[in-house]
Amino acid sequence: MFNFVTLIASEEAKPSGFAALGFDVKAFLIQLITFLLVFYILKKYVFGRVVDMLETRRKTIEDGVKLSAEIKSEREKLEAQIAEAHKKARAEAQELMNQTKDQADIALREAEEATQAKVESMIADAKKKINEETEKARRSLEEETVNLVIKATEAVSREKLDAKKDATLIKDALEGRI
Repeated sequence: MFNFVTLIASEEAKPSGFAALGFDVKAFLIQLITFLLVFYILKKYVFGRVVDMLETRRKTIEDGVKLSAEIKSEREKLEAQIAEAHKKARAEAQELMNQTKDQADIALREAEEATQAKVESMIADAKKKINEETEKARRSLEEETVNLVIKATEAVSREKLDAKKDATLIKDALEGRI
């Protein structure tokens, strides 16, 4: 029975127009005012801050991208400079090694020449000493020979010769006249 009464009541008060479609103008206006009020509050207090925050974030990202590009460019420049410096250092090291080798060759040649000169000097000194010793030995041998000749002559002639006769006799003996 209750259903019947509600059904009759609902047929008598059937809405027309937008209300028939289930559209309530009063509810719509309240929702519209509420929406506009919330939109105004959000726009005044929230959207500005959100937009500012998003703009700040966009600028930060943009700056980061620019900085990244600059750093990449700087890195490439530095790598090129480092490569150039390595190349230059290698060339300088090679030049230094060549100079050192040349200096070592020169020093070695000078040392060899000095050694050769010292050896030649030592040989010359040794020859000089040998000649001096030979000369000494020859003089000593001559003196001994002269003494022996004098003794032999004294023994043969049984007389003592004076220095003048002695020298003449020795000279003649050495020259092979006797």
